[in-house]
Amino acid sequence: MKHLGQVKTTSSKVVIVNRTLPGDPLSCLLIQKEGLRPFEEDLVMDLLQSPEGQEAFEFAHVLGRHKMPLADSNNPNEQSAGTSIQGISALEHLHTKGLLQKQPTENVLVTTPGQDAIQLDKLNAMIAEQKGVKVDGLAIQPDTTASGDSGKSQAKLMLNRAEKLEKQMLAMRERAYELDPDTRPKKGRPKKNADE
Repeated sequence: MKHLGQVKTTSSKVVIVNRTLPGDPLSCLLIQKEGLRPFEEDLVMDLLQSPEGQEAFEFAHVLGRHKMPLADSNNPNEQSAGTSIQGISALEHLHTKGLLQKQPTENVLVTTPGQDAIQLDKLNAMIAEQKGVKVDGLAIQPDTTASGDSGKSQAKLMLNRAEKLEKQMLAMRERAYELDPDTRPKKGRPKKNADE
């Protein structure tokens, strides 16, 4: 299952909210599972196990889109926030409660059932290489999509691909002209017919 791991130094189980941080590619943001109250753990784990949670590049996107159900909380302030018109997102709630923890990526093991654990910093390096970016390019930016790509980096990749396709198209056109010189457009204006 994606977004699960453990801290190497303490062996505590964690949910990886952000695999890197803007301006700090060697740190990540985690939730310590044992620090969650039952209703918080229920929501976080339900979202994590959902198709939306498993398809998300960063779990923070999912937590930011879902409201924290605080109507049944024993804390009147939480009840008030939870029942207000705008509510409070799960991500905002976890942040406010101090449940999001910064951790060096080299100290986090990403665990996947049936596979060997891998250090998050090494996994980030592999993902960055696949995406053709530096590790700091993996961090959520204002234009980061749910798939983890920046709109700017997607645009750059599309322009690079368009340039390659354009070069291929010009080379193919030139090859066609070599095979049949009559297909090459003539320079100058076409001759007028006597009928015109």
